[in-house]
Amino acid sequence: MTFDASETTFQNSDTDPHANDAAPYGGGDPYADYREAGDLPFTELVDLADRRLGAGVIAANDEFFAERENLLIRERAVFDPEHFGHKGKIMDGWETRRRRGADAETPFPAPEDHDWAIVRLGAPGIIRGLVVDTAHFRGNYPQRVSVQATSVEGAPGPEQLLADDVKWEEILPPTPVRGHAANAFEITSGRRYTHIRLCQHPDGGIARL
Repeated sequence: MTFDASETTFQNSDTDPHANDAAPYGGGDPYADYREAGDLPFTELVDLADRRLGAGVIAANDEFFAERENLLIRERAVFDPEHFGHKGKIMDGWETRRRRGADAETPFPAPEDHDWAIVRLGAPGIIRGLVVDTAHFRGNYPQRVSVQATSVEGAPGPEQLLADDVKWEEILPPTPVRGHAANAFEITSGRRYTHIRLCQHPDGGIARL
């Protein structure tokens, strides 16, 4: 099955947080029911997030279940149904802990709550599209994702990039995604960037970017 997330009708994840889930893994080929990104022009361009160009995930606010560096692994995400650690199931991707509300009266995350990871692009460039791959995250993927981008010369660290004087432009507003799928988005900004910030609302797991 192929789809372009920009043209797909999603179920309302506000009323049903599992509306866009994939079916539970039933054995056999874990990619058998994987939803491909489809044929999009930008997938033929240079991948600015390729580690071979020098790209890297330089910071994340949370990586409790799985490390942020997994986002840029070139190979497809691997699913091992027997791979567990002391924190629970270990997934091949970036996975954060579940968010909770501030107190008993507000038990659920606020609409603005999110987790983020900052990616240094391998080369400054214009971003024509993104694929947010939730392979094997069938139910524990984010309800929405958003992406901001900035251009900062030199080799800034996380503290510099998170400073108040750095301007981040939203190139993908909070948008629903599907579980166990390659969610593809065309980007129309046309500006040159050096870093992007991938956000998952409110939390969850993403296999690859």
